[in-house]
Amino acid sequence: MSPPRSSDTPSIGGAGDDRLETSPPRRPANAGGDSEVAGMVADTVGNLMNAFGVGAEQAYQASLDRLRARAPEVVADVGTRYDALEEDQYSERESLIQLLTDLRHTASVPVLDDVLRRPIPPERSADPAHGLSTVGEEIIIRTTAVEALARLAADGDSGAKDLLLAQTRHDTFSVRRAAVQGIADSGDADLLDRMRRELQGEDARLLEYRRIDVRSAPQAQGGRFLQPGYAPPPPTN
Repeated sequence: MSPPRSSDTPSIGGAGDDRLETSPPRRPANAGGDSEVAGMVADTVGNLMNAFGVGAEQAYQASLDRLRARAPEVVADVGTRYDALEEDQYSERESLIQLLTDLRHTASVPVLDDVLRRPIPPERSADPAHGLSTVGEEIIIRTTAVEALARLAADGDSGAKDLLLAQTRHDTFSVRRAAVQGIADSGDADLLDRMRRELQGEDARLLEYRRIDVRSAPQAQGGRFLQPGYAPPPPTN
């Protein structure tokens, strides 16, 4: 007896209506075109961003420097690529927004604005609690965009500051939290004052959140098994 075939196993037509079924072709990550800039972006996102080993970080930073020299074209290409990707190409979409985060150029603000304005689609996963949550993936993309804005705001970009402040009113709590943290970390006293005046209700408590170095976080006692009744002490800062 043949073993049962997985529902996603292709087969060739024959008895019992056993047909080969294929998915529609997926749009490539290099949909921005074949120009020199498109090739640079494709190489940076596809090869250098996730490379490791001796010299990998230096190579990535050198590529970012080359992209910054043509930033308006690069950002336009990234925006075109992002729009060409399918909804479920989460890692590819996140990589493009991460590139804008690392590029740290003011030309990115309109693209980041467009990404953050898009509604988060409903959950596509049948069991998000025990596997991939599509809403979670969408939130990661948006909080990455918020991080890009926070870096530009820290550099003094006024457009990024206004857009970052607007995210404190985003529909999604995680995005609001990322925006509040980004403003708090920006070192911009005026922007922080503006945010304090705008935060309302429960969101005002977000001002109490602070990032700490993992080495400063309270550590559990007891090795693999926590001691009964143990609770770590609160952070000292």
